[in-house]
Amino acid sequence: MTDCLRVAVIGTGHMGRFHAKAVAECDAAALVAVCDVDGGRAAAVAEAVGAEAVTAVADLAGRIDAAVVATSTSAHEAVARELAGQGVAMLIEKPLASNAGEARRIADAVREAGVVGQVGHILRFDPVTRAIAGRVLRPAYIEVLWAAPFSFRSMDTGVVMDVMIHGLDLVLALAGEPPQEVQAVGGVVVGPHEDFVNARLAFPGGCVANVSASRISRSKQRLVRVFADEVYVKMDYAERTVEWLRPGPDLRRRIEDGKLAGAGIDDLVAVEAVPVQTEPDALRAQLAAFLDAVRTGGPPPVTVDDGLRAVELAERVLAGLQRPGHDQ
Repeated sequence: MTDCLRVAVIGTGHMGRFHAKAVAECDAAALVAVCDVDGGRAAAVAEAVGAEAVTAVADLAGRIDAAVVATSTSAHEAVARELAGQGVAMLIEKPLASNAGEARRIADAVREAGVVGQVGHILRFDPVTRAIAGRVLRPAYIEVLWAAPFSFRSMDTGVVMDVMIHGLDLVLALAGEPPQEVQAVGGVVVGPHEDFVNARLAFPGGCVANVSASRISRSKQRLVRVFADEVYVKMDYAERTVEWLRPGPDLRRRIEDGKLAGAGIDDLVAVEAVPVQTEPDALRAQLAAFLDAVRTGGPPPVTVDDGLRAVELAERVLAGLQRPGHDQ
């Protein structure tokens, strides 16, 4: 396979436009076409990025090596299965599918076709997440707070599939296993689907995670805190900062000597401000990882099985959702 891969972007909604621009600007890819069932919208985006506009995935057969799928979630299965039949690698926007059944069929189709399938859980590629890459964490407790004003772009789904799934995927990656217990509470403010949810996840290895998501906040909050033995990590995705706290070098001696009187927290811990490199941005880092997997044939950083596990967990959260003040 050549270094410059032939790529199409399928779906020209909010995220599709960003993907098309990123592919067009990537030296390792040639943007062959932009595809959307709305021909006018496809033409407008294609013209902006210097690509051909098509209205059907079938029109791409034999012309591309890889595709970015940014259609509505409900269309992911049909598009993915057709691309798999063409032998085309695919980067599919999150969530992988509307439900676990569809997600499982997508994963099966990708596996049977032997093509690369990556899921767009972009938080894995965020500069804040990248800042702690390679550092060993064995979490005992994880706290995720994700809140934003209502965007009115995802009226067909609730906050769990739209927003919380970012945190669920990250927690699954940090914990390294699916939870054995899921409890959730939430409700509707704007509607028609749930607008705020808090989920408590208990893992077989002992880790506990508390994941909160809201799309009715007046300001953005994107915070992940990880507590482990002798380590506390604060990742602020809104402020682009990472703090890594460990016991101070002489803490044990001071405890043994009884010399803690009057000490503040900053006297007792060593605080490292971990550098956060903002370039490349998350979207371009994700694209680069996908293209590298296509070229090498190796597994992508976020597989379709990872995407399936995130959707399965989201469904468990929704299934256990309790609304305060409502009879169950």
